[in-house]
Amino acid sequence: MLYKKTYLSAALSVALTMSAGSALAEISADQVKRLQADLTPVGAERAGNADGSIPEWTGGLSEVLPGWPNKDNHRPNPYAEDKAQFTITAANMDQYKDKLPEAAKAMLKAYPQEFKMNVYPTRRTAAYPQSFYDNVAKDATTAKLTRGGDAVEGVWAAIPFPIPQNGYEVIWNHLLRYNGVYREASAGENLVYTNGSRLDYDFKIDIHHTFHDPKVSDADRNEGVLWKYSSTMSSPSRDAGEGILAMDNINFADNPRKAWTYDPGERRVRRAPNLGFDTPDRALNVFDDYELFSGSPERYDFKLIGKQEMYIPYNNNEVNSPRHDLKSALTPGFINADLLRYELHRVWVVEATVKQGQRHIYAKRRFYIDEDTWNVMVTDKYDGNGNLWRVGFGYPVVASEMPLTGGGSYVHVDLKKNGYYLAFTSLGKGRKGTDFSGQPPKSSYYTASALRRRGR
Repeated sequence: MLYKKTYLSAALSVALTMSAGSALAEISADQVKRLQADLTPVGAERAGNADGSIPEWTGGLSEVLPGWPNKDNHRPNPYAEDKAQFTITAANMDQYKDKLPEAAKAMLKAYPQEFKMNVYPTRRTAAYPQSFYDNVAKDATTAKLTRGGDAVEGVWAAIPFPIPQNGYEVIWNHLLRYNGVYREASAGENLVYTNGSRLDYDFKIDIHHTFHDPKVSDADRNEGVLWKYSSTMSSPSRDAGEGILAMDNINFADNPRKAWTYDPGERRVRRAPNLGFDTPDRALNVFDDYELFSGSPERYDFKLIGKQEMYIPYNNNEVNSPRHDLKSALTPGFINADLLRYELHRVWVVEATVKQGQRHIYAKRRFYIDEDTWNVMVTDKYDGNGNLWRVGFGYPVVASEMPLTGGGSYVHVDLKKNGYYLAFTSLGKGRKGTDFSGQPPKSSYYTASALRRRGR
């Protein structure tokens, strides 16, 4: 159910204040007490919905799954015994249209034979370390948006706005959500077209979430470093050794993304200031499509539409498993529906439109952000003529051993080019699932010279 008009009017007032460049007031200590009462420690509604189809949050899943750990980091499906309650198809989608993101509606219409949604019982598995919960409560009264929404301050190692008042705050909760301290994987990317052609890429990724690291260096904390990313390509052979190094900051206004690329043919590292926003990445996506949205929010105005109940991807360890064969998993049109799980959850809906004087190939975007994890789970992307052009779906892993729900794969579909791009996935034999338990490397690992050495 959408929030009341009075709530949206207040959000609009706040947004107008922010556009003037002033910092927004933090919430009160009395409001923070709600995080131990009617709200979860990260700000979701603790209670279930009226008909019980969304259950109460009772702490999430924090027990180690049977069979974990294992050599290929395959995370078991915690609810393998669940049966689908029903399946949404092109034939019956009108029955569920009020709870379907536009992305899902478009896919059902565009690929009526290939795309379907198996809907399972809703499981509110989201759980995080107690230290993270403590930081959320501690910093909720000091966190502020600054620089017109392009930066935050007064927060560290926490989502800044557990009780958000506008679209900018919701987006920053996504950008600063908990994905562990360090994650590494032998991951892949796959481009699949309806004509059956497929392009496969494999690479090693290392991401140090410095913002959530209790042992972060004074230099990184003082600078406000959000994360440090490194990847080195292993296949196809023509691309082997190519590398990317990137760093984001919690103040994009004063510290924009820093990035470098390594070309093994030239044996040179180059600064890459264009690795962001709508610079094309693969054929079907752009750089700020990473994890459905990443990087600076500076090119958009973000409007909070409200909160709704939606059928979204959830508890999708199967589509992140290195024990499935790619040929049977990556079917033309979309991923094999039998590997995917959808559930009814409450999501924050945020609409982004390009600011006057800015540019982006997506003139408008809509984000559906899970209240329990702050992950963007679905996104609609529109071209300059107002047509739905691309859509995206996220499949975070349930890493209950940490505990966290994050990382994982995501997919973008280009409705004009009739293809989809599955990214940062460990789906496929020979790959290795994400490990969140390792110790991050030294800061020297995330340097241009180190990137060059890894690419040799």
